[in-house]
Amino acid sequence: MLAAKTHKFSHLLRPVRHKQKMLISMLLLATIPVLVLGLTISNVLTSTIREQATLYNTTLLQHAQSKMNDQIKKIDELLLQYTYSDKRAYPGILAQFAMKELSPRHPEVVRQLQNVLVNIRSGMEHVVELDFYSFQSERILTSDNHLLTEEEFRDPLALDRARHISLQGVWIDTRTSIPANHRIDRNVLTLIRPIAEDSTERKSISGAIIAYLDADTLGNQMSAKNSYSTLSLFAVNGQGQIMLDTDRNQIGRTISADNLELIKNAEPLAQIRTRLNGVDSVLSVLPSRNQDWYYISAIAEDELNRSADRVQGLTLGISLTFVAVAALLSLRAATSLYRPVRKLTQAIQPLRSSKQWNGQDNDNEIEQVHHAIKSMIYENRQLESSLSRYRDKMEQHTLHQYLLGSIQEHEARTDIQYGSSASYIAIMLLAFDPWKLHAKYPHDDQYLLYFAVENMALELAERYGQAYSLMMKPGQLAVFISHSEPLEPDQLKQASADLLHAIETYLQLTVTLSVSYSLQGLGGLPDAYRQAEQASRYRFVLNEDQAIFIHELDPALSFQLEDITESTYKILDSLKAAKLEPARTEFIHLMEGLKEGAIFSVDSVHGFFSQLLGSMLRCMEHHHGMEFAPELQRMLLSALSAQQTLGDVEAFFLIEVFGRLKTLLDEQAHPKHTERIERVIAYIHDHYDQDISLQHCADAIGLNTFQVSRLFKKHTGCNFVDYVITYRIEKAKDMLLHTDMRIQDIAAKLRYTSVQNFIRTFKKTTGTTPGQYRKQMSEQE
Repeated sequence: MLAAKTHKFSHLLRPVRHKQKMLISMLLLATIPVLVLGLTISNVLTSTIREQATLYNTTLLQHAQSKMNDQIKKIDELLLQYTYSDKRAYPGILAQFAMKELSPRHPEVVRQLQNVLVNIRSGMEHVVELDFYSFQSERILTSDNHLLTEEEFRDPLALDRARHISLQGVWIDTRTSIPANHRIDRNVLTLIRPIAEDSTERKSISGAIIAYLDADTLGNQMSAKNSYSTLSLFAVNGQGQIMLDTDRNQIGRTISADNLELIKNAEPLAQIRTRLNGVDSVLSVLPSRNQDWYYISAIAEDELNRSADRVQGLTLGISLTFVAVAALLSLRAATSLYRPVRKLTQAIQPLRSSKQWNGQDNDNEIEQVHHAIKSMIYENRQLESSLSRYRDKMEQHTLHQYLLGSIQEHEARTDIQYGSSASYIAIMLLAFDPWKLHAKYPHDDQYLLYFAVENMALELAERYGQAYSLMMKPGQLAVFISHSEPLEPDQLKQASADLLHAIETYLQLTVTLSVSYSLQGLGGLPDAYRQAEQASRYRFVLNEDQAIFIHELDPALSFQLEDITESTYKILDSLKAAKLEPARTEFIHLMEGLKEGAIFSVDSVHGFFSQLLGSMLRCMEHHHGMEFAPELQRMLLSALSAQQTLGDVEAFFLIEVFGRLKTLLDEQAHPKHTERIERVIAYIHDHYDQDISLQHCADAIGLNTFQVSRLFKKHTGCNFVDYVITYRIEKAKDMLLHTDMRIQDIAAKLRYTSVQNFIRTFKKTTGTTPGQYRKQMSEQE
């Protein structure tokens, strides 16, 4: 008996062995060629990609050096034109001034030299300051018309280099700061060229021209469009200091001694692998032709090898795919060795053990399979009968999830009947402002409004095709129109206009209607919904209560809209935390994006800027307790609407809006300004017979004019100008009453430009003329 069971067991295993042999053979035949081919292709492609990346890297570096050399050469040649001199043939322009005395006693010489410096600087880019240094006068005239002594100049290093200069000139490497020098407040390179009677004689040097170059903007000149996020281009001097960099924050830093040694010993355009700023990087080095500088491009090694690694992974993936296909074919071939009925019997084994199984447990496997199929058909009919009661809700839920991207198309088609055979489906997305509805209507009434809008929309949509509606969320209703042929654009526009008119006429609601469509039927419907939803967000630039067609909008508008939305949130978040500078920086970033994209005009985004201004003011009121009078708000909005360009809008926000907010925040941080305003009042009382200006008073107490004006009115109840006028009129009344001064003398003493102006102001303030006032007061005495 044991032998019989063993024989039966061996018989059952025999097909398994045949299947294993076939599967192993097919896997070996498929895997070996594919792997060999994949490795070969991978090596060739990765080698080619790395060579192209290296060539691209060196090309960027050569381009950066070329641009920088051109910039420096242009500046140097322009200075040479003005400093070159030949006393026998060509007296240099600046050499003529080197022998003259530079001092306030000779204003004409200073003025002429200033004009020359202005002309030179106007032809130069990236120049922060241009100075003329006269050895004889020991004075320096700047391009900003400052005549300074050597001590006042505040750059002893530049003056020392100038006094010991050669005929070829001298460079001073990038300095991140110049102690005690408030004129130069950025990273600068310094170029000094000699001024001599004869440019061939060292002993004839009598002055120097000093040019401070903006290292930040020069560094930006090295940048170029590239596909590497970690690419950096910079230049270092022989001591390892970074002179120029596309990232201004790196300027002035010093690279490690090991990296500097590698750079100095590297062949031109050779690849160096080292660790830079904590990242494994690949460097290309190109020495400067004229200075002791080295131009360097650096890319993270991971990013440089990313494309090659991706190709290598793709090749391996393709090879594995072929292996999987071969394995599947092998499995199918091996499966044919098994008895299909046996497999079916094993498949229905769970069903046989369930309570619903009421068939006979016989050895006839065909009967078992037949009975199992009948049982499943019966259960499916029962299930279909039950699901029919929930089909509509299921279809709505599935369509909702499908539009939101929660399920895929093949999953959605099983439950969605609407539009399954249509090749064209239009979507009209109605967006309400839920906050306005919440403020105006009770919760239950809102859903009644939605129901009314839905009925209107379906009635109008059925004129153009099969209609269907779906409430995506409170305040957003989607209406679909399916048709066998695409609707004409004019038909969609007419349907949209009719729907907006009906809602406005019968319900008196403001709604934004965005329209899109799918030419692939149900398959393209999620994209059409996303487009319609995206279009609805353009209402702040295109106005509400109109139909917005996504296909008629500039495609680039969507990318910039995302940046605008993100920047708006960042600005408001910074204002909530009273961090004005980050908000200002983010606003500048926003404006740069708008200018660079050149998509929005000022007219088209006026609604956005008005909305942004209102949001900023409301944020400051809510989070910081500030109050903005309606008159001020109207004034700001009126001034905003008068701006003609994006640059004007940017200047308006930076000066008027952020300036006011800074002043208000400063006032909250320093509330005790009474003493300063008392000083202003005392100054007015003591100098009423002199020229008085708001700017002068602001400078005297260390505040700006806006702060003084606001605090003065808060302290006195009237503005600065009215207070000065009122006080002078009081002094005039005293002079009329207690002196014999003529009216014209009083007017002159009180700094009025004419007697008529004084009389007009006096009458406006007191209700009578100066002469009548003197006469009336004399009669009363």
